[in-house]
Amino acid sequence: MMEPSSLLIRLLSGDESAMELDEAAMEIAALDHGDLARRAVFRQLDLWAARVRAVAGPEARGAALLHALNHVLFKEEKLEGDREDYYAPANSCIDLVMARRKGLPITLSVICIEVGRRAGLALAGVNLPGHFVCRFDDEDGVRVMIDPFEKGRLLTEEDCVQLVSEITGAQVPPAAEMFAPAAKSRIIARMLNNLHGAYWRRGDIGKAAEVIQWLRLVSRG
Repeated sequence: MMEPSSLLIRLLSGDESAMELDEAAMEIAALDHGDLARRAVFRQLDLWAARVRAVAGPEARGAALLHALNHVLFKEEKLEGDREDYYAPANSCIDLVMARRKGLPITLSVICIEVGRRAGLALAGVNLPGHFVCRFDDEDGVRVMIDPFEKGRLLTEEDCVQLVSEITGAQVPPAAEMFAPAAKSRIIARMLNNLHGAYWRRGDIGKAAEVIQWLRLVSRG
């Protein structure tokens, strides 16, 4: 069995400084399909971030950077949610999502967060019930959510509450904790759980068991 690196174990055990999200997401991808061209993936994220800066302008910040990121990733690169095969394991693998331009909400959000980080735009992941989005707060306290699964659609908190109700079929009262930034460790753990579910649905019991073993290992780390 391929074992998680010591850095990933540290991250999932609560050391948020152990790795960045792109590095941790690549470890998940390696669990699925082996050794990867990591530098090529990181270089692509760098290039997308450089294009965001170019579109926004050298002095841009805040909302201008956000709109530039949306333009580059969703208008030019056409990232979007995979509606045809939502539970495919590939949708949990950042390198394959970048290549296919399709993926799960959380994997697409990691791409947005990492491109934003490189471009100087601080985005946070938000673990909504049944969905995952990015959060942006500007200098004036205005907050907006970005839904990468829906091609970067911008949402208010009220929009998110309605969306969660539609997805889950339950009325969800708005609460501040619903929109709290998710720790990197929580994001990666959720990605691992998604990958486990993808294998289980396909009857790949061996791979599903391997992911569970990863989660057990990190819980003891």
